[in-house]
Amino acid sequence: MIAGLAAVPAAASASEFTWRHGHGTVLLFDADLPQGQVFAEAGRAWNRAVMPLSGDRIRFAREVFARRPAIVRGVSRQADAVLLAEVAGEAGYEQVALKLDGAAIEWTFAPKIRR
Repeated sequence: MIAGLAAVPAAASASEFTWRHGHGTVLLFDADLPQGQVFAEAGRAWNRAVMPLSGDRIRFAREVFARRPAIVRGVSRQADAVLLAEVAGEAGYEQVALKLDGAAIEWTFAPKIRR
């Protein structure tokens, strides 16, 4: 019974997180990188929405983070990863994972939950 009572605040907190930060995962990739193409294929295999990085990266990233997704993952070159990290930080996100693979960088951003 006590464990059940402890779950109530956690469930309420999770629903507040979803309401404030949206839901879903956004997958982004650099179509010119072989690693990006593999990443996109894997995302599509899991029926995830996958978007290639295109156009003005700053505007593109602001539009993505304005939707308040729960997770933003991607594969890009370092320059794009740096720009996306800057926009993510401005939008209240933090980098939670980073993996280097040659010229490609795989990264993950999630909303900051620390105050």
